[in-house]
Amino acid sequence: MKSFKKLKFSSFIKKEFLLLYLIILIGSYIRLAGVFTNSFAFTYDVGRDMLALWNIAYLHKLTLIGATTGLPGVFYGPWWYYMLTPFFIIFGGNPQGLDFIMALTGIASIVLAYVFGRKIQGSLTGLIFAGLIGASPVMVSLSAQIWNPNIAPFFVLLIFLMLRKIFSGEKNRRLLYFFLLGIFLSLSIDIEIVYGILFTLGIFISLGLILRNKIKLKEVVSLAFGLLVIASPRILFELRHHFLMSKSFIKFVTSGGTSHTASSLISDFINRLSFMFSQFSSTVALNNEILGLIFLFFIALTLFLFYKKENIITKDFINLSLIVIATFIVGTTFFSHDIWPHYLVGLPVIYIFLISVSFYMLGKQIKNKYVVPIAVFILILVNFNPVAIFQSLTQPLWIGDASVYRNQLAVINYVYKQANGRSFKYVVYTPPVYDYTYQYLFMWYGENAFHYEPSQQSHLAFFILEPDLQMPSRLTDWLRERQGDGTIIKSEKLPSGIIVQTRVH
Repeated sequence: MKSFKKLKFSSFIKKEFLLLYLIILIGSYIRLAGVFTNSFAFTYDVGRDMLALWNIAYLHKLTLIGATTGLPGVFYGPWWYYMLTPFFIIFGGNPQGLDFIMALTGIASIVLAYVFGRKIQGSLTGLIFAGLIGASPVMVSLSAQIWNPNIAPFFVLLIFLMLRKIFSGEKNRRLLYFFLLGIFLSLSIDIEIVYGILFTLGIFISLGLILRNKIKLKEVVSLAFGLLVIASPRILFELRHHFLMSKSFIKFVTSGGTSHTASSLISDFINRLSFMFSQFSSTVALNNEILGLIFLFFIALTLFLFYKKENIITKDFINLSLIVIATFIVGTTFFSHDIWPHYLVGLPVIYIFLISVSFYMLGKQIKNKYVVPIAVFILILVNFNPVAIFQSLTQPLWIGDASVYRNQLAVINYVYKQANGRSFKYVVYTPPVYDYTYQYLFMWYGENAFHYEPSQQSHLAFFILEPDLQMPSRLTDWLRERQGDGTIIKSEKLPSGIIVQTRVH
């Protein structure tokens, strides 16, 4: 009898990990496909970051701040650059290598979701959580571009794992867990400032309400020390520059442009709810808002019916999730500025966690053990959209637009082929104005592939013209101002829509 039970348990373990491996395999494929075909976005922000990494790695110009945020006069911290620098060196400055690391971060999030779900409720929740993280279109898209907000979900899961240790009352290494929690929360602010502040505030409120008087002073000090370690470069920058960022941030927050009347608050509240619901539907229902509404009702109903029957740790994380969501709703309602998707970048993990827990709670209450796995499988299929995946395998490679890395490499290759070893200079029209992407590619790829860089003193010039779909007149006006700048001897429109003019002076 004992050997039979052992065999049955061993069989379950094998099935569990086979399912996990399948989830990881599928999640890896849909995240890595764009890396291997160079189909990832290479935008203004990425080009700027690549130039900054070059300065750190090869010119040894360390920095106390990172890129500018969307808030005037406020900068990110330097940790995004610090984290990428080792990989930048390993891959020799190749953007494809860094996009590979972004994909790996997304794949690691699948594993962390499984570990966390299994620790609080068991294998079923772990597999559901991992499966939905792996298949969610929003989570996949966050793994597809080298951009600092996109690693927020990875840190949400690390924070959840630290909080599980803290909520479970483990006394060993408790100070370490609070210190690491401070590190991860401070990094969240470095990843995306509006998101990070609201998320950190939500976690602080949760800690106060859930732990109440169980937090010791030395644990608070350890948490604060972790926050300060990550904030220290920016603090030093502030001291050197007379608190420039603090003043700019206060000015931005207090000059919203509109007064908070009752009607405007109600309007903003409804707008924020609608925005977050749209994100929820994109995360779990492939943008289908009717299906998203059904899932939202399902979560609310299961929490109402079965919440009291759950273990304390699960209750703590349900409470924490709802507090964090409420913090974002209230915080963005009083934030009298436009709301962008990256301000909510870590919330999809919380949406998926709540729906995973709801399926688990439902599964415990019904006798048929196949109902919940089948329902989850259908939900994963809805988000994974296998029909579209299989169709893409038989279709030609997606062309994309001017922001696709492969298309920009095609421009560089075309220019060097036309130059045929001759010295040349280049001019770029791009809607973001700053041509950081081409600055980096000519410096890195041009030197490595063709062994020389452009020279601004040459009589041969290439005008690289990206389409301006929002305001085509700007490109027309830009070209009109440069009519006498050399003679056009050739004009080539590449499949991406980018036009390259060859001119001689």
